[in-house]
Order: sequence, then structure tokens, then C-alpha cells
Amino acid sequence: MPRILFVSSTPFVPWRGASHRVRHDLAALVALGHTVDLLTPPGSAVPEMPGVQSLSTPHLPFCRNLPPGPSLRRFATDVVMAAKAVAACNRHAYTLMHGIDDGGVVAGIAGRLTKTPWVFERTGDFVPNRSRGLNPFWHTLHRFLERRALRRAAAVIGNDTGMIELFSRLNCRSRACVIPDIPAIDEEISPSVHNLAMARYRTERNQKLVTCVGSYSRFQGLDLFFNAMPHVLATRPNVRFVVVGGDAAEIRRMTQALNRAGIDESVCFPGRIGTEELAALLSISDVLISPRRAGTTAPIKVLDYLKSGTPIVAADTPANRAILSAENAVITRPIPTEFAAGILRLCDSPRLGAELSRRGRETLRRERRSPQDFQQALAQCYDYVLSTT
Repeated sequence: MPRILFVSSTPFVPWRGASHRVRHDLAALVALGHTVDLLTPPGSAVPEMPGVQSLSTPHLPFCRNLPPGPSLRRFATDVVMAAKAVAACNRHAYTLMHGIDDGGVVAGIAGRLTKTPWVFERTGDFVPNRSRGLNPFWHTLHRFLERRALRRAAAVIGNDTGMIELFSRLNCRSRACVIPDIPAIDEEISPSVHNLAMARYRTERNQKLVTCVGSYSRFQGLDLFFNAMPHVLATRPNVRFVVVGGDAAEIRRMTQALNRAGIDESVCFPGRIGTEELAALLSISDVLISPRRAGTTAPIKVLDYLKSGTPIVAADTPANRAILSAENAVITRPIPTEFAAGILRLCDSPRLGAELSRRGRETLRRERRSPQDFQQALAQCYDYVLSTT
């Protein structure tokens, strides 16, 4: 049975989009008949999956919570992971290594040292930040190592067509595969979970439920959503907002801000919830919100929105436009008053919402964003690699 060493140098955290991508890769590889050893940084919540074995790495001082982007601490962690990968390759005869994002650099280093071919998967949202101080040096070093690993990889994988431009600049377009992201939620909603969601989130009859899933960073555009809330409530006081995600400190900070605005009683913060409860919440909501401003890749949560069958209001930004349009969502400029108008439009037009939802599910089918399509695309990529190495 073919054996794969899969390398992800960012911790596996169930509610992060990057971790969903790792889980989809692992599920597809196991379904294709591969045995997978998963190498991640210490402290990762490794998914329990038959056919996947976790390789532990030692904790390094001051490296427990790594900031995004290249840094001395991340470089030290990657060096330890590369050493672990080399040791694993010397112990087992791996057919391939598969590194995702920063893990592709680790796979490239270990692959060169052990003469093991590797696949480099680069997602569109993995964009290291430039910073002052020492970080420009680490940023330059990271770019150098990443480009070498991409150029020498047996194949490169991107999660959207925009990555092809990067691959072309690195002269590896002929070895490039585009495998789009797929929805993260695949659980069936049991009647008991559906009823619990109704009891928890719908507190009044004839209430309109408006839900947003995301972190509390400006990258996600939640300030746009919060600033639109008073405009919605001025017209429809029976709207209840649900904001999923965040830790206790973030929720406390946002609750205080909403309290000062006098609308905190209309907003619910359930924190990070399980996928089955999230699926139920999306299905019972009247409107789903995607205020994301930055980035160019369609957020995985938007794919979950489309799958849920609930209509969407989205800011007119490249990330949302990657899969949303006037055909399957209400698109507005990222201005609070216009965003609020889009929410009210769907609250007042159930027929429009039903039509947009139907077209949204058609979009997922047309763009081949299902687990079966993901598995087939990854199989074609691996068939190419195994036939040329």
C-alpha cells in the first residue's frame, strides 16, 4: 500500500479554514488507498481518521503560539520538523511527501536530503506578512526556500486558478493542478440537533435570524457587519444576529462595544461550536453574512453557506466574487448602510432568497466542489506524479 508523509507546519485547529483543507486532503488520500503519516507542529488537535497516523514533534521553548508569517520562532519550528521528516523518510520508504503551505518548504528540504519526491500544495490565503525589525530577513529567506521547493516539486497544487499565475512565474505551470476547496460541513443534521438549535437561537416567534461565521479580525470584515446592525434594527427590530467564532476575550470586547451602541441584546455570541450544531444553525437562519474584505480566495465558510440552502448577503470584494455573484447572492458595496439594505431585502423577500439558494447549490455542482470531485482531482495529480517519478 502506498505510504505518504503529509506535512503541515501550522497547527491543526478544527475551526480554521486551512485545517479544513488538510482534513479534505487526508480523507481523499485514505479513500484512494494510501496510508498517511501526518507531521504537524506540537499541540495540534490531530483529526481522528482511519489510515492516518500522527507523528509527534517536540515542544520548543517560546514556540507554542506562533504568529502568522515568517519569523525566527517559525523557522526554528520548521527546522525541527524537517529533521523529523528526514528521520521518518530514513525509517520508511515513502512513495511521496505532500507539504501544504509552509509545510511544502519543510517537505522540499527533507525531500532534497532523502531523495524523496514531494508535492507542494499552495493555498491562495497563505500570504506571509511583511513586518519591521528582523522579519524582513525571515520573509526573504522564506520566499527563497519556498520558490526553490515549488520549482523542484514533482507537482504543485493550488486551490484556485489565481495560483496559476504564481506557478507560471516559477516555471512550474506544466506541473500545476488546481483543486478547488469544498464545503467543510458534511454532517447530517439530526432532528434532536435541529430542535436544540431552534430552541437556542430562535428566541421569539416571527423572528428573523441573521448569522455570520468568522473570526474577529478586520481581515474578515466583521466591523462592516457590526456597523450595519443598527440600520437593520431601525427597520426590523425583530431581527436577531448570531456571530459564530472567537474566544472569551474577543466576545467580551465585542459585547462591550455593542452594549455602548445599545444593541447587545439583539446579538448572540455562541463562540466556537461543533460542526453539526453549526450545520443546524446555518439551515435555520434566514440570512447568512459574508462581509470579508481582503483576500482573493473564496472563504470555505461561504461554500458551507451555499451548501446549507440559506440565502447570502456578501460584500462586493474579490474573495466573495470568487464564487458569489448576483446569480446566487445579494452583493452590496462594503458600506454599512448598503450592507444593511441587502440584509433587509432578503428578510422581506423569501421568494428571492429561495431562488438564490437554489442557484447557490447549482453553483457548487457546476464548479465540482464535492468530496468526490476533490478526490478525483487529487487522484489525477498523484497519477501524474507517480508516472513521472
